[in-house]
Amino acid sequence: MRKTTSGAWLVILLGLPLALGASGQTKKIYELIYDDLQALKQQVQKLQARVDQNAEELRLAQEQLRELADLVRRSLGEQTSLREDVKAVPAQYQIVSERLDQLSLQLSRIASDLAAARTTPAVAGPPGETAPATPPAAEAEKKAGDAAAPSPVTPPAGGSQSPQDAYNAAYNDYLKGSYDLAVEGFRLYREQFPESPLADNALYWIGECYYSQKKFEEAIGQFNDLILAYPQGDKVPAAYLKKGFAFLEIGKKEEAAAAFKLLAAKFPLAEETRLAQDKLKELEQR
Repeated sequence: MRKTTSGAWLVILLGLPLALGASGQTKKIYELIYDDLQALKQQVQKLQARVDQNAEELRLAQEQLRELADLVRRSLGEQTSLREDVKAVPAQYQIVSERLDQLSLQLSRIASDLAAARTTPAVAGPPGETAPATPPAAEAEKKAGDAAAPSPVTPPAGGSQSPQDAYNAAYNDYLKGSYDLAVEGFRLYREQFPESPLADNALYWIGECYYSQKKFEEAIGQFNDLILAYPQGDKVPAAYLKKGFAFLEIGKKEEAAAAFKLLAAKFPLAEETRLAQDKLKELEQR
């Protein structure tokens, strides 16, 4: 009996450390799991904080987007209003420009009458003869340069004609239909008075004389000379217009359209431009 009891105690004593060891190992496992849970919890908290921050940033971005959309709508509305205002400007400018042209024409006629009163009257034609009507396209082209007298120029020694007398004589020949005499007179005028303010006008009326004689190629050459020699001259718009008409007379519609388009591009407010645009519409409808 004693041996059996001693053996049992021996077994118990030997098994006790093993049991204690297993219990300690289990405790360590729980501690590791707990630490992992705490770490995961911290990570979840950080992620939640980041999600909240992103949500706030998204909300701010949406507000900014709405403000930007409102700004764009207001800007578009202002641009539309501005475009309407800008559209009205050319029309108003055109009205003022036309009024100024009318006043300028009236002043030029008054100046012409005064100049005619100071100079020798033009030689009258034969009884019953009337001056030919100004060509239709030239009617819109008359400006102050043709009628108004140029600045006084001292006539050359020897009793030669003054610049204004020479110009008036050639222009009167043109009005009477004496185109060859008019061409000769305008050429002589340009040779004697190349610096005169009406030198470019004389070149233009040479082209008109050829046009009236149906010498359209020669007329085109004269108008080209005017455009090249006097690009800022007051007769340049009329030269483009009559050049286009001359091209039409010889059947060159593309060249005529090009001349009309150049006129519209360079002189959008000129009276000749409206005539050219009307002619362009006719050509497009054909």
